[in-house]
Amino acid sequence: MYAERTAKGNVLEPEGLVEIKFRPKELEECMLRLDPELIKLSTRLREMKKENAGLSEMDTTRRSIIARMKQLMPIYTQVATRFAELHDTSARMAAKGVIGKVVDWEESRSFFYRRLRRRVTEDALAKEIREAAGEQLSQKSALDYIKKWYLSSNGSDGNSEKWNNDEAFFAWKDDPTNYENQLEELKAERVSKWLSRLAESPDVKALPNGLSIVLNKMNPSKREQVIDGLRQLLG
Repeated sequence: MYAERTAKGNVLEPEGLVEIKFRPKELEECMLRLDPELIKLSTRLREMKKENAGLSEMDTTRRSIIARMKQLMPIYTQVATRFAELHDTSARMAAKGVIGKVVDWEESRSFFYRRLRRRVTEDALAKEIREAAGEQLSQKSALDYIKKWYLSSNGSDGNSEKWNNDEAFFAWKDDPTNYENQLEELKAERVSKWLSRLAESPDVKALPNGLSIVLNKMNPSKREQVIDGLRQLLG
């Protein structure tokens, strides 16, 4: 997911969030912690209680505290509302990992063109990988292979910044030498598993018959190369 710089991700409007998270009681507690005049009045009231001061004097101090809180309430409500707004900005959503990136309108066309091209390129390579490894390999596993091969060839295992560099990825994908060895390994592993299943079959003819079918599908020159290789393996 992506968001434009001025987008908001809130479910509730900031004013509604303040009514839930920053009720008057919470704001008053905040005032008592932060406002020097209220701190002074609150301290004075506690001292008066310890000294058993007169009720009228304590009532005067309480009224001063209430009046000061009433005076500050609009300011603290405004600050709380702004605080709630900042939690829903696109920059904050990106920092929390809720979205992938903040995209300005001016660059959105080129950005999403590269993103779409990147997805199409990844899917094309994933198809090659699944053909090499066999259809039992999932799309997700094929994409994991792509990420692993790309980052390892760049010497940056786990580097998300490298992985998100679309232009660098296109250059890597356009050079088959970056991953052709890995594709060959997957093909060899697939054939090895297939031969192992034939070898473990109770039917003693399964392996020879399977090899015969494979050899008959090859062109003559390639078939001769494979047969020579088998002869060398068998001694």
